[in-house]
Amino acid sequence: MTNAPRTAPPDMGESPAAGESIEAWRDALAARKTVAETANVPGALASRPDMEASRRTFIRGSFLGGLGLALLGSVGLLVDYLYPRGVRGFGGPVPAGKVSEYAKGGEPKHFLDGQFFLANLDPSDAGKNGTGGGEGLLALWHKCPHLGCTVPWRKEFDYEGTKGWFRCPCHGSTYTKAGIRIFGPAPRSMDTMKIEVDGAGNIVVQTGVREFGGPNNPQRAIKVPGLPS
Repeated sequence: MTNAPRTAPPDMGESPAAGESIEAWRDALAARKTVAETANVPGALASRPDMEASRRTFIRGSFLGGLGLALLGSVGLLVDYLYPRGVRGFGGPVPAGKVSEYAKGGEPKHFLDGQFFLANLDPSDAGKNGTGGGEGLLALWHKCPHLGCTVPWRKEFDYEGTKGWFRCPCHGSTYTKAGIRIFGPAPRSMDTMKIEVDGAGNIVVQTGVREFGGPNNPQRAIKVPGLPS
């Protein structure tokens, strides 16, 4: 019995060449299919985890860097705004005339723009309201250490038989000419300010340089040439 020739299945696409076995032909087709299925995916379509991580890191770094620059700029503007320039009046240097204008033991002079009193203390003034032995120029901040009320010099105010005191109008704290507290709720004596005098006798009070008042207020007075004796 003669066998009929074998033909390729319709979906094989090609027929084996003459003399080629059906097994070899099938092996070749199987190899071709494997190559097609394992072909590389184009780079544009490939998923690259390392590239995604790098992109996220770059975006995060850019955001944080921009935020840092914005904050730094804001702080710089604030500092620039708050930095004092050419301060005039209270908080800066305030001219207070010449030393020759201050009589020894005279009434304290009030400078509203600088918020201070300036007097030439007489060491021989031994009254209750006196200088406590202080000699020379003394600048007193007119702010009461109690609650900040402005303390005037009241030459007609009588306290315990003596006239002439610094007297707080708010709660009655009372101070001598040297700013020493002798009565009232104030926690300390009147604060003092730094005084500078140039070679020509011009006085400048540095109102931004203050020291808490204390029992040594009289010793803070400065003796300078040209003060009336």
